[in-house]
Amino acid sequence: MVKYAFFLGCQIPMRLPNVEVAARKVFERLGVETVELLGYSCCPEPVVSRLIDEEAALVISARNITLAEDLGINMMTLCNGCYETLAEANEILKHDAEKRDKVNNILKRYGREYKGKIDIKHVIEVLYEDVGLGNIEKLVVKPQKIRVALHYGCHLYREYKSADIMRKPKMMREIVERTGAQVIDYGLERMCCGYPSMQASEEFSLKERLARKLSRINSAGVDAVVMACPACMIQFELGQVMLRPYGIQFNIPCINLMELLALSFGVPSKELLIELHRSPVQQLVKKLGV
Repeated sequence: MVKYAFFLGCQIPMRLPNVEVAARKVFERLGVETVELLGYSCCPEPVVSRLIDEEAALVISARNITLAEDLGINMMTLCNGCYETLAEANEILKHDAEKRDKVNNILKRYGREYKGKIDIKHVIEVLYEDVGLGNIEKLVVKPQKIRVALHYGCHLYREYKSADIMRKPKMMREIVERTGAQVIDYGLERMCCGYPSMQASEEFSLKERLARKLSRINSAGVDAVVMACPACMIQFELGQVMLRPYGIQFNIPCINLMELLALSFGVPSKELLIELHRSPVQQLVKKLGV
């Protein structure tokens, strides 16, 4: 059995509990054991926090990592942003003795010490490398015969183990294909959804980023968008609602990778809190009969 310290982050427990529910159903069927990280904090947020105070951001990340070090097991996260923050901090602190010493001088006030003894993995890496595509495919009892666009999310391209920034996106595509879904290319896969720029300009974020992606996705004639990042999920779903006052209308179902896997494994949609979606996912699953 694969075993990981489970870092849920902030967005999923607070705003997307449906993703957590789906993930736990999937892990149970795949034999992935998750150990709760009690007392963890925000990762912290990967875009702004380190620009404001890099040392403080590293200290917060390091404290979270020490919780997994106490358990003696590697850490897994469902969130692209949490992955980037924690994996980058882990790499910096493992290889930069000066920064590690500064961080540990602060952590020791709270009885903690970063030792650099664990690795951070995105759930996509765990599914692809530890579970394996063959074992995923064996559990697919309800192939999802739908056409889907993929939105990988900017932080999924961050790479610390290889020079290939497409390593994890390629993994995600292959996992999605094992569910029976047909992946349709639309040409703007690497374009940001606009979630980070929402902090600076709502109109720019929605009209110049999200609407451009949605328009191309809509033209591709897909049944849904599949994504792995909770922040991107919020932007895609709530953003479609927020675009309406600008006179821009989209009604595209947005589903998380873990939900897609759960449905393909035969988990009834009524067990997955599908009703919490702000996009028409309920209509999608009704159409699929799941």
